[in-house]
Amino acid sequence: MTNTPLILCMLPLGALAMEPELWLVELEHNDGIRLQFQGAELELGSADLVGIDGPDALRPGMRLAIESRHGVAELIHLLSRPPSAAQSGQWSRAEDRLLAVVGQTLLLQELGVLVLDTQTRWLNGSPADLQVGRRLVLTRDEEGRLTEVLIPNPEEDPE
Repeated sequence: MTNTPLILCMLPLGALAMEPELWLVELEHNDGIRLQFQGAELELGSADLVGIDGPDALRPGMRLAIESRHGVAELIHLLSRPPSAAQSGQWSRAEDRLLAVVGQTLLLQELGVLVLDTQTRWLNGSPADLQVGRRLVLTRDEEGRLTEVLIPNPEEDPE
């Protein structure tokens, strides 16, 4: 006789059910199966849509708040205005414009203030590319630490 059922009952519920990730992003491409963003993608799956008239209405350039789990979108909400304070605090991946840099602190248009640390990984650029107006793609871990900064087009002048 095995004790597997007993062991599974003893696991914390959080180990079995991962919390959804919140992405605040701009859609680049929708092929009907995958949604693509700067440097990432999610499966569309059978996500619930809010403010969108069906999966075919998802068009490049749309600003979206997406709750996903295991790489699959579960809820997609059209952002007609900047994210709320609650959304701004809980995101895992987000895109935003840089307003200012003071030391290791970034001031972003919609997300507010973020702090860089020595563990922050740079993709397609470096701190030298942080210019006012530049679009950044940011990734945070579960504790809210900034883990990655992607600069989509470091050779372009910021708008």
